[in-house]
Amino acid sequence: MVQKTLETDYVIMGSGAMGMAFADEILSQSKADRIILVDKHAQPGGHWNDAYPFVSLHQPAAYYGVNSEKLGSGGSELASGQEVMAYYDRVLRKMLETGRVQYFPMCEASEDGNFKSLVQKDLHYEVHVTKKVVDATYMNVQVPSTRDPQYSIGPGVSLIPPNQLPELREPSTEYVVIGAGKTGIDAVLFLLSNQVDPESITWVVPNDAWMLDRDRIQPGSFAKFSPLGQPELIINAQNLNQLFSNIEASDGLFRLDKDVWPTKYRCATVDRNELEQLRRVKNVIRMGRVISLETHEMILSEGRVPTQAEKLYIDCTADGLAKREVRPVFSGNRITLQSLIMCQQVCSASIIGYIEANYQDEKRMNEMAQVVPHPEFSRDYLRATATTMANIETWGREFGLWLRRNRLFMPHHESLFALIKAGLRSRRQTGPLRDNLRALIDQEFPNETAESGNRELTPSS
Repeated sequence: MVQKTLETDYVIMGSGAMGMAFADEILSQSKADRIILVDKHAQPGGHWNDAYPFVSLHQPAAYYGVNSEKLGSGGSELASGQEVMAYYDRVLRKMLETGRVQYFPMCEASEDGNFKSLVQKDLHYEVHVTKKVVDATYMNVQVPSTRDPQYSIGPGVSLIPPNQLPELREPSTEYVVIGAGKTGIDAVLFLLSNQVDPESITWVVPNDAWMLDRDRIQPGSFAKFSPLGQPELIINAQNLNQLFSNIEASDGLFRLDKDVWPTKYRCATVDRNELEQLRRVKNVIRMGRVISLETHEMILSEGRVPTQAEKLYIDCTADGLAKREVRPVFSGNRITLQSLIMCQQVCSASIIGYIEANYQDEKRMNEMAQVVPHPEFSRDYLRATATTMANIETWGREFGLWLRRNRLFMPHHESLFALIKAGLRSRRQTGPLRDNLRALIDQEFPNETAESGNRELTPSS
């Protein structure tokens, strides 16, 4: 066995979006800290290495990437997967040029920061870490090409991941898209954009989920459409269903079928044109999750559907935004990158980097880094919103100027006048907003302690 010895200040396990955002902030805040980036992939970019060829951002490029480097033209652009990969390659090259970053692709790190090569047998690296090991892989973003389906597949059944859709050379009589998250949406839109008859598409939707209107998260829209700009949507809600009705009535959220009430909220984002395209698919199966694909039937958790052998199934069931157990972000010599803003994990990683570089007291650092688990069910929206609001209020007091200048932070793209106007308007309603949000949380999470609910709604002092 060949063992090499290295020394660094930080080992970052994973060079995906969160790992790169954290590294970028450490390099920006410190003129001396050294970093080792370790990743199983051959290139930076994390799950973008494994994603399907027609993937693109679902949110504006203005909020994605690293703080120090604009992605593409910025603004409302939805960068393609190829553009994102090229961007991270460029960012890595700039990091390496500092002389303070070492990059080890095709390597696997252990919990202590030591790592081994995945291509050279018996090549191991022992690392003396002077500061911390950073786990940028904990959120465990998955795409269908990197995992097996969680259901059985009978003989003769044709099943592919979405990555193989552009490789098709023979049309199928019918396409069955399994899964209704971001990947499932993209697969359906890909088929429709390539002139597949909607009647030839079957869509297995285990659970309907609310979808964000992309127009509401464009640069310059935060002050108007966020809870800061529309506090009355929460204040006037007597229960969870009424809250979502209020948001839907304000055109902030969509549902796939106007006759089906969604039970989930996963931050999936579409525009109105995409929504209308998705609604062209009328053969939607709502019978729970797939248990087994057999030659002549599809077995689901809530029933069976007769099928034909010549159908082509597209597996879109990987959990791209898994709901992981919450861990302290800062724990001794270890940092676990997690989301601090609902569905904005890249900005969250940048903020964690800033806190790490500028604060020393671990208790205080964790108070400023209250984790916001990815929402899954509709009721999760309440707690995610409450904790996000409390975090942002804390950061505004602690490092508001830096936060305002961080391009990954949505309000960065607002005019100062718009933010001040929205802030003054909402200040008069902050008390009622918090009170009703707490009441809604108590309704939906009756077994939670009052202390837990108050922590979510109260910024750290």
